[in-house]
Amino acid sequence: MSATIKLTLPDDEVLGTMIGRYKLLEKIGEGGFGVVYVAEQREPVKRRVALKIIKLGMDTKQVVARFEAERQALALMDHSNIAKVLDAGATDTGRPFFAMELVRGIKITDYCDQNHLSTR
Repeated sequence: MSATIKLTLPDDEVLGTMIGRYKLLEKIGEGGFGVVYVAEQREPVKRRVALKIIKLGMDTKQVVARFEAERQALALMDHSNIAKVLDAGATDTGRPFFAMELVRGIKITDYCDQNHLSTR
């Protein structure tokens, strides 16, 4: 009788996981190379934020460079209709993330569908 060991890698972080000072509460979005969660910042203040993390297995040099460019571009923007970048860092395994203002609303694709707008 041989023992079978099952190794699995999670597709996402487990809700409740701490990423730096942020506790993951709810997955709210996913794109080509990143996942966005509602997270609770624990220190130095408590607040809810949107936390975007590169997906597992997508941390190639090219993707990381695109992610960091997005993070930097958002950090430089100052407009009432653009969520502000609040913090940035990397997970314990080196995957970059950034925290933004949490803005509740509907997905842009849903908005376009409801208002008969083309997303292409």
